[in-house]
Amino acid sequence: MTIDQVAEAPVQEKAVPSLFSNRSFLFLWLSSTASFMALSTYLFAEQWYIITVLEKESLLGIVMMATMVPRVLFMTLGGVWADRFRRSRIMLISSFVRCLLVLGMIFLLQLSLLALWPLILFVLCFGIVDAFFSPANTSLLPSVVAKEALPRSNSFIQSSNQIALFSGPMLGGWVLSFGSFGSFSLLFGVIAGFLLLTFLFSSLIKEEKRPLIAGRSSTKLELKEGLSYVWGMPFLKNMLVILIFINFFFFGPLLMGIPLLVDSVLKGEVLDLSFLQSSYQGGMLAGAILVGILNLRKKRGLTMLVMIGVLGICLTFLGQIGFLWQGILLLSLMDILSSFINVTLISTIQAQSDPNKIGRVMSLVNASSNGLVPLSYAFVSLALVMQYTISDVMLLCGMLILVISSIYLLRSKIIKNVD
Repeated sequence: MTIDQVAEAPVQEKAVPSLFSNRSFLFLWLSSTASFMALSTYLFAEQWYIITVLEKESLLGIVMMATMVPRVLFMTLGGVWADRFRRSRIMLISSFVRCLLVLGMIFLLQLSLLALWPLILFVLCFGIVDAFFSPANTSLLPSVVAKEALPRSNSFIQSSNQIALFSGPMLGGWVLSFGSFGSFSLLFGVIAGFLLLTFLFSSLIKEEKRPLIAGRSSTKLELKEGLSYVWGMPFLKNMLVILIFINFFFFGPLLMGIPLLVDSVLKGEVLDLSFLQSSYQGGMLAGAILVGILNLRKKRGLTMLVMIGVLGICLTFLGQIGFLWQGILLLSLMDILSSFINVTLISTIQAQSDPNKIGRVMSLVNASSNGLVPLSYAFVSLALVMQYTISDVMLLCGMLILVISSIYLLRSKIIKNVD
């Protein structure tokens, strides 16, 4: 059946069984949440250790790149492995190795040997190993829940991941301020504990054994096969192109723009920045919960395109605000839309993809979502160096996002008709 036939086929409403009665989903959800909690706390600990212990603030960006860039690059290889091996086993090994790496950091800390170069080596290895967890985690979901339950199950996982992302730094700060017991060794011990929980939850997932495929080709050929598969599916190809453009023109101006708006436009204080950032995180969480409640099954493609257009309009208006309450309102709305688009897109791609290639598909989606964010930061920085204001950058990028979504709304029946 082609993608057009899938889109035109009538959708039969089915009763979706409770996700909480599905043990494999519960353990997959818990392992994903524990892994995200470990990652967000780890990134906080890494940054604060460089600033306060090593006193190398100028090298913070280099260390962060050593963590995140290999993570993005190795996600594509992780997608190939997720299609080749048992996904729960990849999650198991990834969490175990990351736990050992963090324990190694604690060991060097106790010997006062965790200097800059050993730290860079550890974060490089951590980012590479973590890259294999995400494709395995996202591609395993369609095999443990029904297609009708994908939006709701993705909503639960994304909601928990969002909570973990902004809870990790809060937990890290609390641990370090825990009286005379607060230390980086204790904080890294907490991170190792989350990774151990990820390992335990992953070991409890019951994954059906997939039939062995005789005469498997090399990893390079399987990666090329995955790229050809995505490029040969009009829906997947178009959605990847949209993801690349939207992530480039949206996340850099938004994430770099929030503190710049407070400083140069609102002339505000640090409390104003905290209000805007809190509305950003709260909106992401609200959007993930909302998509789970609505559980859309019809016209998902059309809904995503409309929301992307509204996202562009909101980004345009964000650069023109004059009051704090306007920023809070716009950021909350934007991140509800962003989260809604993300969960709906992942659910639709999971439902449309070949189960034997879904690991590679999801790794390409993740790489497209994250890979251009550093370039987006560079684009905004270059614009600011050329004397453009952040308001000018947001206006331009917001209009470009609106134009891109409008073109697809007018010309792409493939995306609009996908359920």
